[in-house]
Amino acid sequence: MKLIVSILVSTLLGLILFMLGLPGGIIAFGIIAGCLFYGIYLLLSLRDQLAGIANHFHIKEEEEGDKTSNEEIERELESKWD
Repeated sequence: MKLIVSILVSTLLGLILFMLGLPGGIIAFGIIAGCLFYGIYLLLSLRDQLAGIANHFHIKEEEEGDKTSNEEIERELESKWD
């Protein structure tokens, strides 16, 4: 439902910006470019968080001397995200 509303609102905004002519195009370009840059920022943030989790388990594995089971990793991740 949220997707449909988002599509409809975006369509209306696009039509309004299209009717404005050149200033509308500039605003539309700014919105699209801003969304793309913010998406890249979020992907980089996610990559850093996942790298931190991977490093945590890698260090823990070296300290214990044996491989951590998948079940232990899943339990620890669930406890961190809850």
